[in-house]
Amino acid sequence: MAALSSPTAWPAGTHRPAAWAQRTPAGSRVHGAHGPHAEPVARNSTAAAARIAARRACAFVFIANLPHLVEAYGQDFASAASLEVQRRLCANFISLPSSDMARLRDDCFLLWENEAFDCAAHGMRDRGDAPHASRPIETLLAVLGAEPVRAGGIAALVQLHADWIDVRSPQQLGASEIELTLWTAQPFPDSRESRADGWRQLYRADMDVAVRVSEALRAEDLSFSWQPVVHPGSVATTLYRAGRARIAPSHGEAASLLPEVFMPCLQRLGLTRAFDRTVMRRAVAALRLQPSAHIGVSISAQGIQVDHWWASLLAVLDREPALASRLVIEIADSAALPDLEAAHDFCVQLQLRGCRIAIRDFGSGTDNLAAVQACGPDIVKLDAALLRRARDNEFGRECLRGMLAMCAHFAPHVVVDGVERDDDVHIASHAGAQWLQGYGIGRDGGRP
Repeated sequence: MAALSSPTAWPAGTHRPAAWAQRTPAGSRVHGAHGPHAEPVARNSTAAAARIAARRACAFVFIANLPHLVEAYGQDFASAASLEVQRRLCANFISLPSSDMARLRDDCFLLWENEAFDCAAHGMRDRGDAPHASRPIETLLAVLGAEPVRAGGIAALVQLHADWIDVRSPQQLGASEIELTLWTAQPFPDSRESRADGWRQLYRADMDVAVRVSEALRAEDLSFSWQPVVHPGSVATTLYRAGRARIAPSHGEAASLLPEVFMPCLQRLGLTRAFDRTVMRRAVAALRLQPSAHIGVSISAQGIQVDHWWASLLAVLDREPALASRLVIEIADSAALPDLEAAHDFCVQLQLRGCRIAIRDFGSGTDNLAAVQACGPDIVKLDAALLRRARDNEFGRECLRGMLAMCAHFAPHVVVDGVERDDDVHIASHAGAQWLQGYGIGRDGGRP
């Protein structure tokens, strides 16, 4: 991907915003949004004139994994991915291409408010609003990234970053503003990312799984099994029912695709957000179908931040506090939380709306106590390995007792997970367990 070649030049090989020209005395020729051929400015167009006159809301869309696509699949596929994102923008969010969109570079686009990208109807860009989230950007991310890009026998998903940006109309953009936009649009690099031997093969294998998950979501092949979290003294006393996502087997597959398989792939690719969003939407639908149910679903550590991906969920929780009070959000792999301050804000926002927060798999050996404290959970669920070790000897049982005592300082409710047989109930109860979960006390069910 080309960089700005000079302070006054456009990125080489890319498109200038429609009807934009470098400032010249004549100022009468421009480059169109879909090619370098010069054409007169359509100053007699009422729609275009109105767009120029008004200071319109503008969003950027950045393809964050385009360099990875180049490395994994080659420049031709990456270029095809960029063009496909542009095509989806034009097909879904643009009324007048000549004034509603600018392609700054292969990985960066600007989109101005127009009839097809209606921002005012959703109260966009109200930065004083606590969630810092907006429905137009959420829709933009969901639609543009909904399907894999396919070209040359390759299928891959684009990782998108989008937000509002304060820029002038495409006819008035200058080179310095373009350079600032490109800098603003690029997310901070992941310091944990590495290029070990075999990276390309791993990336492509992970992407194959991610494409499979994406196709399953579009085909509505995502389902849940539900396990009750019960009191050790009475299995009829239920805290909530924990949902476990699974993807139905496709042709040639013998078993369902489980989170233990596909979530690590999505996490390495930075592509968990669309899956998390779908999981939460399905949870809301389940709560509406079962007015007395209390359920919990897991989302990834990458999703623990209040941003545009959660705009519609936050709106639902605001409108339906009774529903929110029956929802438990389980955080998987809290040790991988990328931003503890953002995680704290997310948990506070959800708890203020009535939801409960649970930390899953605590005690697995990769725990981050600072992350647990930042989240301020209502529920801590112990890793199933603690109960398995407690079966073997007194030391294991002492560890379980100690972990239960420590976690009681972090959350009002502590759950011992992994109960598989009758003596597990006795071991956990003797150690001081408040709540139990596992196959031994509640078989997976199809309804919460």
